[in-house]
Amino acid sequence: MIKEISKLDYNKVFEFIRQDNARNYFLRLGLESDKPIYENIIGELDEKGELKAVLMKRLSGNLQFYAKEEFDEESFAAFISKMSFNSLISPRSCSDRFLNNGLFSKFEDGAIIAKLDRRRIGEYELYPEVEALRLEDLDEVVQLYKEVFSAFSSKEVMQKRLQSGRGRGVCIRHQGKVVSVVQSEFEELGSALIVGVGTAVDFQGKGLATKCLKTLCKQLAKEGKDLYLQYDNMDAGRIYERLGFIPIDQVRHYKR
Repeated sequence: MIKEISKLDYNKVFEFIRQDNARNYFLRLGLESDKPIYENIIGELDEKGELKAVLMKRLSGNLQFYAKEEFDEESFAAFISKMSFNSLISPRSCSDRFLNNGLFSKFEDGAIIAKLDRRRIGEYELYPEVEALRLEDLDEVVQLYKEVFSAFSSKEVMQKRLQSGRGRGVCIRHQGKVVSVVQSEFEELGSALIVGVGTAVDFQGKGLATKCLKTLCKQLAKEGKDLYLQYDNMDAGRIYERLGFIPIDQVRHYKR
């Protein structure tokens, strides 16, 4: 059965997408935002009333889609065909089958989703120069990210992440100032996402982010967490692959 999900039941959507945070990073950010993000959400429920798939329309005009396993492709295609939207953004493992319904004329590949091969953790070292990220460091982190990223989480989001314990961070300092940083996000009992891997321009090429990444991954893996990240920078991707991150999926932007 496919129906619109009441805002009162968005908690059910949250519990559904958190089962796969690696593929649903931006979905979860939207649901946890203090601002209204979604115009409406359509869900498919099984005979027990459990969600099988969700189609979410953002106020920005984009659609997002996620399905855990099999879903009613034809019914969702019918809904999408009647909707006004800019792009449908989804992991290709969920939405490539819509290409068979004549809904989309083209698509653009987005971020690659990768998982760390846990066997590689034994090769990772802990570096004494890598320190824990503190709340008072966030202004410096924002300035660093402005140097190297076109978009990134706000200071408020990073602050909430650290204060709530849903994520943590590590960094390397030079003369007391943060020059390289790596953070985790949406830590669960068995998984975590790696986010915000960045190094100030004047300190790039020295392996600082790699040291931060290895240290944080070793800490998280020791707690039994599987580790994931998303990347769209292929130069960074080659480094991640050398460190043992294996692509498992890819985000796609489907155009009507």
